[in-house]
Amino acid sequence: MVFRAGFSALVLCAVVSAANTRPAEKSDSGSDSRTVAAIVDVPVPVNPALAGANANAGDLLDRIRAANEQLYNDLESFVCNEQMTRYKGSLSGDKAHQIDTLTARVSFENGTERYTNIRQNKQPRRSIAGVAGAWSEGEFGTLLRQTQMLLMTRPVTFVRGSNLDSTRAEVYAFEVSEQDSPWDLDVGGEHYRVPFRTQVSVAADSGQIIEIERVSTDVAPETHISEMRWSVSLAPVDLNGRTWLLPKSGEYEVQYEESGRREWNLLSFSDYHRYGSEVAVRFDEVK
Repeated sequence: MVFRAGFSALVLCAVVSAANTRPAEKSDSGSDSRTVAAIVDVPVPVNPALAGANANAGDLLDRIRAANEQLYNDLESFVCNEQMTRYKGSLSGDKAHQIDTLTARVSFENGTERYTNIRQNKQPRRSIAGVAGAWSEGEFGTLLRQTQMLLMTRPVTFVRGSNLDSTRAEVYAFEVSEQDSPWDLDVGGEHYRVPFRTQVSVAADSGQIIEIERVSTDVAPETHISEMRWSVSLAPVDLNGRTWLLPKSGEYEVQYEESGRREWNLLSFSDYHRYGSEVAVRFDEVK
């Protein structure tokens, strides 16, 4: 886990070929780690005027917020396996090849992800952050928490109706400016706030979030990043006679138009278990 300024961190890390960066350091894998750009979750600024305006926008947004508050709380009860398969290639689509596979056991505790049993191609690693190349953390719960906050504090617009895996959905969007962005881009010790656009797909019948996608195309030019794209999809999981909506898959991509290359990670979540205690108390008749 990564912590910054006392808040749980949503970290996306991308290899950057920026000028005036620090010398490479050794990673857990034993290879030289190149300069990385870490996008770290910082507090979402709350604008009372915007919050009030959104509260009056209609019952639908209120229903979405209420439905996903319970979903966020439910995540505290689950643990699962996460697999991150990493690729790199050209923007044209050729010369793509798999770099490696990272696996970990992930849980969501006290509002932040906890990663254990981390392996790179089955070799133990101390942390995901210690692995060279493009990596990400926070897909399991931090993104959902942050999206909930932004839905309450940003102007939200309806985009279109849609169908995702046979589920009727409605797509909403909001913009986050550089000034208000909760993403802090760290390149060689230099920090940049990253503006982005989020599209949120919600189930039309329940209001639950089933997909989140963030895109930024206005990253500081000195980072040499032309676009960052990150998405997470949720799907029903049956456990103990109940159905839960939980993270299923994700994708994280960084593009470098100048050099004509891109790096991307495909994420999957599986083998869910619910932990906690259930106590049954029976009162027998007094004989």
